[in-house]
Amino acid sequence: MWLACCKAHDYAYWQGGTYWQRLEADKALQQCVIEAGETSIANLMLVGVRFGGSPYTPSTFRWGYGWPYPRLYQALTAVEIKQIAALKTVSTQTN
Repeated sequence: MWLACCKAHDYAYWQGGTYWQRLEADKALQQCVIEAGETSIANLMLVGVRFGGSPYTPSTFRWGYGWPYPRLYQALTAVEIKQIAALKTVSTQTN
C-alpha cells in the first residue's frame, strides 16, 4: 500500500546527508503514508524512523548506511554525489 513511500525513504537513508535532509526524508515518508490513507500508521512510522534511524548506531538501516560506519551527519561531497548518480544509472539500466 505504501511500498513506494518506503523505497524513496530507504533510498534517502542509503545516501545519507545532513540532519535536515534526514528530517525532510522522514517527514516525506510520513506525508506519503498519510496520502495513502494511513494517518495513524504514518505517525507511528515517523516515530520509528526518528528513533531507530540514527546515524550514531552501526545498524544496517541507519542514516547514511550506504557509506562505511561512522558516516554521521554531513553533506554529501561532489565525489559522493557522482558515485550516487553512477549507481542510480546502473540500477535503472538493470531494472
